Amino acid sequence: MTSVSLVIPSYGRAHDLDAALDSALNQDHPFNEIIVVARNSDLETIAIARSRAVIVAIVDEPGVLAAMVAGSKLATSEVIAFTDDDARLPADHASRLRAHFDSPAISGVGGRDVLYDGDVPRTTTLTHTVGQVRWYGRVVGNHHRGEGAVRSVFMLKGVNAAYRRSALAFPVGLRGQGAQPHFEVALGAWIARHHGTLLYDPSLQVSHHPAIRLGDDQRTSPSNAAILDSAYNLARSLPRRYLTRRLIYVLLLGDTNCPGIGRSLVALVRGEQSVLARRRSSWRGTVMAWADRGEPLRFERCSA
Repeated sequence: MTSVSLVIPSYGRAHDLDAALDSALNQDHPFNEIIVVARNSDLETIAIARSRAVIVAIVDEPGVLAAMVAGSKLATSEVIAFTDDDARLPADHASRLRAHFDSPAISGVGGRDVLYDGDVPRTTTLTHTVGQVRWYGRVVGNHHRGEGAVRSVFMLKGVNAAYRRSALAFPVGLRGQGAQPHFEVALGAWIARHHGTLLYDPSLQVSHHPAIRLGDDQRTSPSNAAILDSAYNLARSLPRRYLTRRLIYVLLLGDTNCPGIGRSLVALVRGEQSVLARRRSSWRGTVMAWADRGEPLRFERCSA
C-alpha cells in the first residue's frame, strides 16, 4: 500500500486548523503521518497542533512555500499530500489518493475544492477547463469548479494536491510574504519538464472555507505589492516558451488580474476601478519577470 503523508501549513488560524485536523484524523484508512507546519511566533497554532496526534514542524521564515518545504523534509512517505488549514477532508480522502498513486506513471493528483460561504456551498458554474496554460500564456485554474472525467492537467491547486516524493521540487526566488501566488504553476512546469503526469479528479473533493489571509495578499483587495508579486510569479513560473507571448498578452489585452490595454478599456467603460487599479503593478511585475528571463527559476528538490 502506498504511504501518504499529509502536510498542513498554518498561520494565525488556530480555530480553522482545529477543524481541519478533525477531518484529517478521521480517515477510513489513516494517513501514515500528519505534519502541521507553524510559525515560531504563532503560539496558539503550535498549541492546537501539539494537542493532537500529529507531528509539528516549526519555521521562522514567512510564507507558504517555506512551510511546505519544511513539512516535506519531515515527511517520510512515498507521497506527500497538501491541504490548507481552512479545508476539510472527506473520510475517504487518504484511501482515494493511495488508489491514484498505485500507477507509478503518476507524479501528482489533485481534485476540486468546493468553496463554502459559512456552511453553505457557493453556487458556481462547472467547467471541463481546469489547470491549463493557453498558448498565449494565460493560466486557467478553475480547480474549484471542475467537472467531468479524470484527466491530465498542467498544474494542481495547493489546497487539494498530492505529489510523489521523487517528483516534488519547490521553486526558489518567487516573490511574496504570504501566499506566494502561482507557486503551483512553477511546480507544474517543473513536473512537465521532467515528463511527469499530473491528474485532476473532480470527484476527489475537499470542502474549502476560505479564511482571511494575513499580509498583503488579500483575496479580494490585494495591495499593489501583492498584485506586482502575483504578476511576476506567474510570468516567472511559466515554461520559457510562453514568456514572450505572456508579455505581449498582458500589455495588449490582459485579463481581470493583469489588465492590458484592451481589458483596461473595457474596465473604463464599465467603471471597474478595481481592475484599472491593477494595471500598473501587474504590468510592472510582468516586465520584471521578462527582465529576469536570462536566469532560470531555481528549484529545491524534495529528497527521494
